[in-house]
Amino acid sequence: MKLVRNLIVVLITMVLVGLAKAPYDEKVAADMRERRLLPKPIELDTWEELGQTGLAIALGGLRSMIASMLNIRAYVHWENQEWYELEQTYNTIVALQPETRYYWTAAAWHLSSNAYADYETKPDIPDGRRRRIQKEFFWKGMAFLERAVEAYPEDARLWSELGSALSQVWRPRDLARAAEAYHAAFELNGNLQAQRQHLYVLSRIPGREAEAWKFGRAMWANPENRKFNSPRDIYYALQSWAKPPRFETHSIGDIFGSRAQAALLLPDYWCRQQEGYPMHGVREAINELCEEFLVPELIHPLRFDPDRLFRIHPVTGESFPNSPITGKPIERRWRSIWLDQLRSEYRAHIRSIYRAPP
Repeated sequence: MKLVRNLIVVLITMVLVGLAKAPYDEKVAADMRERRLLPKPIELDTWEELGQTGLAIALGGLRSMIASMLNIRAYVHWENQEWYELEQTYNTIVALQPETRYYWTAAAWHLSSNAYADYETKPDIPDGRRRRIQKEFFWKGMAFLERAVEAYPEDARLWSELGSALSQVWRPRDLARAAEAYHAAFELNGNLQAQRQHLYVLSRIPGREAEAWKFGRAMWANPENRKFNSPRDIYYALQSWAKPPRFETHSIGDIFGSRAQAALLLPDYWCRQQEGYPMHGVREAINELCEEFLVPELIHPLRFDPDRLFRIHPVTGESFPNSPITGKPIERRWRSIWLDQLRSEYRAHIRSIYRAPP
């Protein structure tokens, strides 16, 4: 009797001590999670997904091992193009290992890029349904990145991943959100690439030219940014839009290093109109430079509109072959004809004139 009574007293004491310590232990655990020294607790639906075996291992502290094993399962889903199963698996993975950046970005990439591209070519799907499914998977991928930056707002790489995913030309995009994401990345670590990427996106948003010009000047103030072609192209276009006072204006030679270098770079930029970049003053500059460097009409980059379609090569007169899939004649845009076949001849001509003795 005495032994039983003592055991009861010990048990009651342990319960009371546990209850008294609970608030303190909870506070310590929360503080450790905030400092990422302790993983977040697993959600109820994740426990259900893991089952008894996985649950036992997770309770044993092997969440990282389970996540790695599930990542192999996700790879199999990718190989088999099982996109809904892949999404479910990655939801479990990031619940187990939310602090591992790779899992968030891999899930987003598979859904927003691979699943999106897969449904582009799947047969026997009506076009309307195809587009709906593609958008569904794209935004499922974006949801992973949005959850990631919400959980880890100090991770500049995650913000850059979000900015990149939302600004691609061939997929749905949200340029305003992409610009915010790149700016957040730049503010966090001062990375110049993030600064440039913010300008690239911001300059493509209609109605935000003034903001882009202001940020572009800040970007241009750092000489390191002037080593790249796109910042020079965009800065020139934005300056042409802004029309600052003469004493604040950089000449085309100052921006590109020389007029010959401007002649080499601006046609490539002109061919990127479908991406939405500003083109203020670019046509005029190309025409002026082509006249200065005696560019023949046949290889002039502005000979036709970039989007004009051709079934017959405008220079050689040869017909383009038929499509092996549809059997119909292939049409090519002037942009791709010039970039693929005439650009090298154009650049060789500019260099030959530039180096010619006066």
